[in-house]
Amino acid sequence: MLHAGIEALFGRNRDGHRTRHIFHLRRHHHHHQQHQQQHQKDEHDHIAKFFLDKPKLEKILERSSTYGFAAMQGWRSSMEDVHKHLVSLDNYSWKLWSYFAIFDGHNGIDTAKNASDQLDAHLLNAFNHMLEKQYNGKITSDTPIHSSHLDFNLLNAAIKQTYFELDKDLRSVVKDDSGCVCITCLIGPEKIYLINIGDSRAIIISNNGQVLAHTEDHKPDDPAEQERIHEAGGKISKSSTGDVLRVENQLAMTRVLGDFAMDKHIVPPMADIVEYPRNLLASFIILACDGIWDVMTNEEVATFVIHRASTNKLEEIVSQLLDECIRRRSTDNMSVYIVKI
Repeated sequence: MLHAGIEALFGRNRDGHRTRHIFHLRRHHHHHQQHQQQHQKDEHDHIAKFFLDKPKLEKILERSSTYGFAAMQGWRSSMEDVHKHLVSLDNYSWKLWSYFAIFDGHNGIDTAKNASDQLDAHLLNAFNHMLEKQYNGKITSDTPIHSSHLDFNLLNAAIKQTYFELDKDLRSVVKDDSGCVCITCLIGPEKIYLINIGDSRAIIISNNGQVLAHTEDHKPDDPAEQERIHEAGGKISKSSTGDVLRVENQLAMTRVLGDFAMDKHIVPPMADIVEYPRNLLASFIILACDGIWDVMTNEEVATFVIHRASTNKLEEIVSQLLDECIRRRSTDNMSVYIVKI
């Protein structure tokens, strides 16, 4: 038996099909009814293969004094999320910087796995080249870098270019038809950088639960994304009644790593960057895939975390957050970092 949320989806599809067929000639009614039922069964069977009869509730839990992480497969038939963190980005110039990232795969896990393996090294290489360009070799490798050392325009350009370079390298190593979205956080001594491709999200919150900063999802219902995609020759539509908007009748997000069967001008690995000062207001950073944000708002997650922060460890809060999302009927894989600033 499918999850109630999936059954509801097909209920909406049935209503849509009835509406479409209501004006058909009466003598064709039986033929169309059979065709409609077969179409619904095919659609039902196609979606069913992505979901389990009951959710896998086992969790991956990781912790330290500064972060907690939790992941759960949930209702999905496979786990396609991958994560990685480096409390120190390296042992040299970037040792005061931390790195956290979640890669939410779709149609397979190869892109997410390879992107997780490679992104931090790509960023580090780009940052060191940026320093060389900016200072012409005058900063030694044992000089700890602060944001005040950096030209934000150069940093911004280096980060954006890194994701395009990563995507180019992924083309030669990814062996399936998968893609992934990615949410990344870089925490420097003075500033925090939230970097987003797709529909995973990060928020920075205060100790009273105020959302201080957040990334914006790259989805087909965004007017700016719609304009960009149409200018690139792409199409946004719904494949059936009750479905979400999709790019080229396939993706429910508009920017990705991988998905090399598609035109990458339409779904590029184009990152957006949110910069926020590491000040006394900022208390926690929360990075999560859309399995969380599908059922909870930024404000709800912020309140959930802050209400427990004084009495629970971070790994307990992330674990409880996954339980809450399952209770709210999230049907996707779930991965969450909570990072104490």
